[in-house]
Amino acid sequence: MSYSIAEKKLMKKDKLLKNIIVSNTHMKHILIKSNLYHSLINIIISQFISTQAAKSISEKMMKHFGTEIFIPRHFYSLTIDEIKKLGLSTNKSKSVTEVTKLFIDSDLEVLIPDMTEEQVDTLLLSIYGIGPWSVQMFKLFTLGYPDIFSAKDAALRKAMENLDMVPIDSPEIVYEEYSQQWAPYRSIASRHLWASLH
Repeated sequence: MSYSIAEKKLMKKDKLLKNIIVSNTHMKHILIKSNLYHSLINIIISQFISTQAAKSISEKMMKHFGTEIFIPRHFYSLTIDEIKKLGLSTNKSKSVTEVTKLFIDSDLEVLIPDMTEEQVDTLLLSIYGIGPWSVQMFKLFTLGYPDIFSAKDAALRKAMENLDMVPIDSPEIVYEEYSQQWAPYRSIASRHLWASLH
């Protein structure tokens, strides 16, 4: 089996993680996604619910719009109540409204890829309903940052507990501290941990 440089280094750093990487086999690098708005809307949808539930809601919403990808004009003229009727909570509907306005007013599709990580953090955290977990998922899955780990992610914590990396129900800081040994490749480590749950 041919592994990436990142995977090889992770396997040397952590024997417990090595077992999972070997079991999962090689994972290809995440490609930067071409539609940042679509990705961010899907991350908002996925907050606090299972991956399967989020996928179901996203697919129903795209079917409603007759599209395979969300674009700002889908939501721009909708009220919060109208967005709620598509299957989102009030808070998520407010987030979608604010994200839509920002992307239209500031052309973030063009601006975000050229921003520093600090600028991305500042921008996204200023949006209603966007917290650290959402920002980390956006940086990992959409922008392709290589060293992202979220101790706030319940699935990551569960995977680490399953592997006896961390005692069950430890404080978030304990998971974060354990993950430091995987730097600067924590994104691929996270992906292998998620895969270990399936």
